[in-house]
Amino acid sequence: MNPAVRVSNLSKVYKLYWGPRSLLREIFSGAKSHHEVWALKDINFEVENGETFGVIGPNGAGKSTLLKILTGTAYPSSGTVDIQARVSGLLELGAGFHPEFTGRENIYFNGALMGFNREEIRAREEAIIAFSELQEFIDRPVKTYSSGMYVRLGFSVATGFDPQILIVDEVLAVGDQSFQKKCTDLILSFKQNGRTIVFCSHNLYQVRTLCDRAIWLDRGILQSLGDAAEVVDRYTDSIREEGRQTSKDFRGPYSPAGINPAARDVCWIEKVQLATADGRPCDSFRTGDTFQLDVWARFSEHFPGTPGIGVSIVRNDGVVVYTSTNTIDGSKLLSVGENRYHGRIVYPHAPLLPGRYYFNVVTTDQHCLQAYDIVQQAEPFTISYSGTDFGIVQLNHFWEEPR
Repeated sequence: MNPAVRVSNLSKVYKLYWGPRSLLREIFSGAKSHHEVWALKDINFEVENGETFGVIGPNGAGKSTLLKILTGTAYPSSGTVDIQARVSGLLELGAGFHPEFTGRENIYFNGALMGFNREEIRAREEAIIAFSELQEFIDRPVKTYSSGMYVRLGFSVATGFDPQILIVDEVLAVGDQSFQKKCTDLILSFKQNGRTIVFCSHNLYQVRTLCDRAIWLDRGILQSLGDAAEVVDRYTDSIREEGRQTSKDFRGPYSPAGINPAARDVCWIEKVQLATADGRPCDSFRTGDTFQLDVWARFSEHFPGTPGIGVSIVRNDGVVVYTSTNTIDGSKLLSVGENRYHGRIVYPHAPLLPGRYYFNVVTTDQHCLQAYDIVQQAEPFTISYSGTDFGIVQLNHFWEEPR
């Protein structure tokens, strides 16, 4: 079966002219008087029949341009869009309304634009009006409508003509709370009835919950395509990082400001390794997996007191999830040679939720009062999860039933 939507090598470029006369100058002289902004560049994806497909990305990513091309209100500069069924778009609600027409006249006007004859529109007219809850205003010019009334009618018209493909752009927050619920319920009924939906939203929980697959756009370029939960996790990680760079390579001893460089003469970290429960080096886990971190360090004979190692798990936006040291936990390090020690910390059934994380590792004394050598951003790793829980950790909980 052919996909409902096939996008192939799609690009859209806008020409921004330098002034009001620059277009005429370019036409008559042939000299370039504009610069080009690529809203989309070489985008490829397919949406299967009956699939709910998400589109995410920051402002300026090209999301709205893509949806306008899918609905036929904008045209690509290159590439093709193949759509196999009737499309209705919930983009700028009411954008196709004539302000001098009444609400009822705009229903007929928009229905005609969608290819319906007068009898077909009349058969849907009352249901559209009832859904909009604008019965007493429907024969007034829409220029007299409030913004809330305007979008109510826009949503009702866009969904009232039985679209096989519904394209939604940030419109589940229209009207008051009761009408928002009606809109959400209608979208869910479309999904349950096997309609194809392309859903664009900054509400990542909605995308993760409603969508089967998703794409992530950034500056017109497709960054990721796949399972909606996985794409949302990748996008969330990119937001958290905010320019932070982590490296898989062990960077060796590092002494931050405030720590006496001479302290490293008495102890230093040699190696850090992240592994699965059976000791296999790994940097990708799922929520609930068991993993372990091995640390090797040297403590000279001049080290004051009992050797200690501290380990912090840090999310890639700098949030410290958990810190522990062997000395506070009452555990000794294993001596593996002259002045060389090994420590292993095991995290059984780790409840971390999806994201990118890393370890900060430090050598310390038995009272954890002095930090000697620190390795930051050691062993970056990824946690994935197919559920809809949000946050940092998955806490055991239950809802107590009323008695």
